[in-house]
Order: sequence, then C-alpha cells, then structure tokens
Amino acid sequence: MKAYLVSILLVFTTFIYPYVLSAQAMLGYTDAQGDFYVNDGGKIIHLEPQRIISSQPAANSIAYISNSGNLTYYANHEQQKLEISNPSFYKNTDYYLYYATGGSFSVYNGTARKYLGNIQQNPFAFGDSIAAMHDFSEYFYVYENERFIELEQHPTKKIIAGDNIIAYVNHLDQFKIYYHGNKTDVDDYMPQKIAAGANIVAFIDSYNYLKVFYGGMIHELFNVTQSTCLEIPYSVEDDGIESYCNAELVYDMQNALPLFQAGDDIVAYIDDMGQFLVFDKGNIIELESQMPLHYEVVDNLLWYVDNNNYLKVYCNGELSIAETFYPEKIKADKDVIVYTDLDKRLRAFYNNESIPVSANIVIDFSLNNTTIMYNEIPNKYKFHYLR
Repeated sequence: MKAYLVSILLVFTTFIYPYVLSAQAMLGYTDAQGDFYVNDGGKIIHLEPQRIISSQPAANSIAYISNSGNLTYYANHEQQKLEISNPSFYKNTDYYLYYATGGSFSVYNGTARKYLGNIQQNPFAFGDSIAAMHDFSEYFYVYENERFIELEQHPTKKIIAGDNIIAYVNHLDQFKIYYHGNKTDVDDYMPQKIAAGANIVAFIDSYNYLKVFYGGMIHELFNVTQSTCLEIPYSVEDDGIESYCNAELVYDMQNALPLFQAGDDIVAYIDDMGQFLVFDKGNIIELESQMPLHYEVVDNLLWYVDNNNYLKVYCNGELSIAETFYPEKIKADKDVIVYTDLDKRLRAFYNNESIPVSANIVIDFSLNNTTIMYNEIPNKYKFHYLR
C-alpha cells in the first residue's frame, strides 16, 4: 500500500455535548447586490453590506469571514464580532467554533474563548465537540467538556477525529483511541487506514484486517485481500508516514469505491466477496450482494445507488428505496437526503417519505439539518423546513 502525507490534520470531539440542538438550522446566502443574509429560524437577518469571503453554518450558529477579513459569529439572534482578523483557518461545528491565528489555535463556545495549543509541525484535529492538540512542550492533549486531558508526553504522528472520539498513532507507532474519558491501547503497530464518526472508529490494521472500535470493544470484520490507495498530488496534507493511506482507500481501481466509510454509530463497507454491508451499533447487515454504483455515509445516514440505479437510504436501522433512478445532485445531513428528480425539481427523503420541495427546476441547493435552501433563479433564495 502506498503511503501519503498529512502535515496538519484537523480533529475534535466531545462525548457530552454542551448545548441542546434545535430542530432547524441556519443557512446564509449572498444576494445580487452582494449583501450577506442568514435565515434564523425562518427570519431573514441582514448581516453584512458587502460580499463575504466565506461562511460555515452549523445547527444553531453561522461563522463567517467578512469582506475586511474579520471572523464573525452569529448565534442566539445576535451578531458577535470577535475581533479576530484573517484567521489561518476556522471550523464551525454544532458545539464549538475553532480558529487559528499567529501559530496557535483557540476555541469559542458562544460566550468565552479559550486558548488550546500551538500549531507548528505537530498534527492536531477537530471534531464536533472534542479537540486534539500539542502544547509548546509537545505534550499531546485532548480538550473535552471544557477541560484538558493529557494523553502523551511525546508528539503524535497521526490524529483522526470523529464527532466525539479521537484515534491517534503515538511516537512509537502504537495505535490508541480516546473515548468517554478512557484511553484504549488498540495495537502496537500503525494501522494502514483510519476513519471515525460519532462513537466509532474503523481501521485496517497492519495485517490487513478491517476492524471496528465500538462500545469499548474491537470487532473484526474481514481480511482485506485487495485495496488500492488512490494517489493524491503533493499537498500540505502529506505527512510522510510510510504504509499509511491518507487518500481514499478504494476496493479496486476499476470501481474506485471507498472500501469503508464511518458515520455516527455505523460503518458501511465492501467485503472481500464484493458484498455491500453495514456495521450498525454492533450488528452486521447485508444491504446488497454486490457493490453499489456509489455510496456515502453522512452522520447516521447511508445513501447509495444500487446496480438497478435505485437510490436507497439506510437510516436508523431501516433500508428504504427513495427513488427508482439515480439523481443528478444529492446532498445529505443527519436524517435527511435532498436530491433533484428527473425534471430537475427538488425533493427530500425524510422519515421514510419522499417529499416535494420545489415546484420548478432548481439551480442549486443547500441543506443544514432539516432546513433546505434553494434557488430557481439566480440570487433569489427560497427555504423549505422539514417537520
């Protein structure tokens, strides 16, 4: 297996979430004049009189970089200018806003900021509610539930984060997982590939076995007899670690399907017989006897297109046929999948029901939780709320 590089990785996670999420979520847009607006629970709020640089919506907030380069946060019906100019990166999640300035990074919880650690050459990572980082002494910590927990006194080589779980490889190539306040020694050797979601980590160990860490236990799925790490151009994501696949690990080059993907309590995968299965909360369920044409795992939802071009959705333990065709555009978030139909109108599949969204052809659309934003003509946006 070919190795690929990753110098700085983002990972964060927390198992007890500090906020209660509402059913709807925010989405922002820019009108024809360049003004920036946000939809806050059905009320349109004007935030900026000039075109912004970028934005990141979350369940109850939206963070964005203004035209002047200032990081701004909107939550609880209030615009908060944080006096942070030109951050090198920022990541807005359902629970925290993470950002980096001047070689270090910090977290903002909606009321207060806290310094987390330094960037330099060591990896770090962000999840929804947990962070993994090094301090200036190169000790390795996680930040969870507003407190720091030391994991290693030497810099780590690799970090992968799910929403509330951290998987990492220490300086001795030992593979470990931090979850719910506990550190688990998984293997004395570095895995070949890791993916994480909420409460779960999937990995291929040094002996080519696909395994899942879930419920405090290691579940062995099967021995991977063939796989290829897709080559990626040299980039800042290169880390130089031998025998680790930083790019997509695929079943084979002909199909170029991911060998496995992790979500919230689930892992979808293709086994050595070409069967398509899902590991769901400890149970293994066969979805198809042959590989799908395409599949994606987003949060607790798995959608895929089978060999008959049927769009299928697996969510909360149920497999449903959403459509008998392969939609041109598909987006998913949590329990919702939104797609264009054969007439290029917009539909949603939610609670095992196909729901019409737009009456006309759509140009583009966005989805955040159960809020859908779309436009049928340029720079004119409509919203649809799933109940």
